[in-house]
Amino acid sequence: MKRIAIAALALMMTAGIAGANGRGPGGPGPGGNDGGPGGGNTIVAADGTIIVMRVVTDSATDTSSTQLVAVTPSGATAWTATLTGNRDAHLLLSGSNLLSVAVTAATDTTAASSMITARSVSTGAAAWTTTLAGRITDLEPFSGGTYAIAVTPAATTGGTATRSLIAISNSGATLWTVAL
Repeated sequence: MKRIAIAALALMMTAGIAGANGRGPGGPGPGGNDGGPGGGNTIVAADGTIIVMRVVTDSATDTSSTQLVAVTPSGATAWTATLTGNRDAHLLLSGSNLLSVAVTAATDTTAASSMITARSVSTGAAAWTTTLAGRITDLEPFSGGTYAIAVTPAATTGGTATRSLIAISNSGATLWTVAL
């Protein structure tokens, strides 16, 4: 009985800590901890392969790059891929694609845009990319693809930002867009 009480207490503490960090099961929820798309910086695929992000710094040039590393359940590195551009620190699994978002234009102007890159979970190869107007603030998978919420800042001070819900197919095509 004492073991059950200790296990229950440990479970509640873990849930409390995760809630305090703005995280639910599996990592940050929609919007992440830094306002980026939902998802986290670790993803576990259906076959048990875990994909993690790491930052590699070149001390000679004082530059850094973000890499994805896929590790199989047996502990072998399956693949490594370097992300390019200004990437939000969140990943999302949508079908057999691993999605990441790069800001491709200033996020504080009406010209804000974001590029979503889909990679094959099994090989790490880029499957498709699509650029959307606005800053992608949330991604959510559905059976035929992924929903994205894009926010474009107001054109004038004191104006209202525009928000759009965009449905993207598993092949990267925009299916439809609805103003929110």
